[in-house]
Amino acid sequence: MKIVTIDGMALIGPGSEWLWTALQFAALALTFIAIYRQLRAQRLELLDNSKALRSQAHYNALSLVQRPWELMIENDGLAKVVTAGSTNPESLSAADWLRCSSYFFMQFNGWEYFYYQHGDDSIPKQLWTGADSTFKHLIETTPGYVRFWSESQASFDEPFRSYVGREFAQKPAPVPAPG
Repeated sequence: MKIVTIDGMALIGPGSEWLWTALQFAALALTFIAIYRQLRAQRLELLDNSKALRSQAHYNALSLVQRPWELMIENDGLAKVVTAGSTNPESLSAADWLRCSSYFFMQFNGWEYFYYQHGDDSIPKQLWTGADSTFKHLIETTPGYVRFWSESQASFDEPFRSYVGREFAQKPAPVPAPG
């Protein structure tokens, strides 16, 4: 093998400083390329996992908030109790108020789940907006919620309790049911 030298410095061949520098550069370049490819693959995997988790959170939220409605559809007696308790909670017996209040508790649990999932950006904003609007409307139109919240708000922790409390504070004074 021929050694090429310039002013006594070997450029190519054994003992060449340039050759070893070039080999080190090539090794570093290949390492950086491999790291970049690995990070890109991990990023894609993370995005896919995030989509799957958001999808599961969406499903969980819908399942939780729809369950009370399903119970009313399936059980005519419960539907009558909740309807009476929604409009005139004082008209219910203690046992029926307990059934109605338990139903409301399930609804508020669903709302709370939406609240915290929205805070974590785990559900789509549109899902939160629709659910939140629905519950705010129910607060305005369901006198039974006032009684429920006055008796059960301690079952919910901050900041959700204050969030719901502000909605009740904005509610106009209830109009007594006729009769």
